[in-house]
Amino acid sequence: MRPPSEAFRHAISKHPLRSQLDPAAALRQHEGLRAEMIKAGADIVLLPPDPVNPDAPFVQDVMITFPPPDDPSGHSVLLVATHPGAPSRRPEVAAVVAAARDLVPPDCRVMSIEPPGTLDGGDVLLYGERVVVGLSGRTNRAGAEQLGRALEEIAYRVSLCPVSDGRLHFASAITKVRANRFIGTSIGYADLDAMGTDVLPEDQIERLLIPDEESPAHNVVLIGDTLLVPTGNPISACMLKEAGEHVVEVPFDQFTCADAGLTCLMGIVF
Repeated sequence: MRPPSEAFRHAISKHPLRSQLDPAAALRQHEGLRAEMIKAGADIVLLPPDPVNPDAPFVQDVMITFPPPDDPSGHSVLLVATHPGAPSRRPEVAAVVAAARDLVPPDCRVMSIEPPGTLDGGDVLLYGERVVVGLSGRTNRAGAEQLGRALEEIAYRVSLCPVSDGRLHFASAITKVRANRFIGTSIGYADLDAMGTDVLPEDQIERLLIPDEESPAHNVVLIGDTLLVPTGNPISACMLKEAGEHVVEVPFDQFTCADAGLTCLMGIVF
């Protein structure tokens, strides 16, 4: 993870409240999120704030790791340095990947997405032996196919999914709660279903459908038995509690105004 710096006020965003970005408030929310993550059992490696790159807190987009497809709790076998679709974000990659290299096993393969390919981590959804890569304004087919070939070599099942509504990332409308439970808006499920019924089979995976007005709640983080959910989404929080999840709500509106979800702030190393 990387805390926001003063540069955060210039983060790339199309959110109608982007003018209200406040680095000091964002830092407090980042600290609060980290505190809840640690309480839930997370082990956090904290990089220093980046005074130059405003989107640097969103480390998920620049580095992705994958465990063996037959051992989701295993150590990383593939570390990917992405090539972000926004050129201004490409200077963020090297420092995050260098930190991740110190955490993965020595035999973990390291690969970089090469131009003309582009890839943002926010377009990659991993569940079980499946990986969905969204084709969005940030991830193009060339980048998605580079990642897909590397994943298929280690026996993942990969699907490329066009993003239909112009949203920032594929995962801006749907994420995994658990291996057999997803949460998302109607467009997120529609995009997956357009690829075939076997991609997210309804007889194997429970679908929690949230209202569009609570779209920030599509992006949640499970650590141990604690599910972190952005505050301000009461219908979604109630739905998750009724499903048996231990929900902890965290203030997050500063990052929502920067078009981000909870998972954007963490690069997970298996």
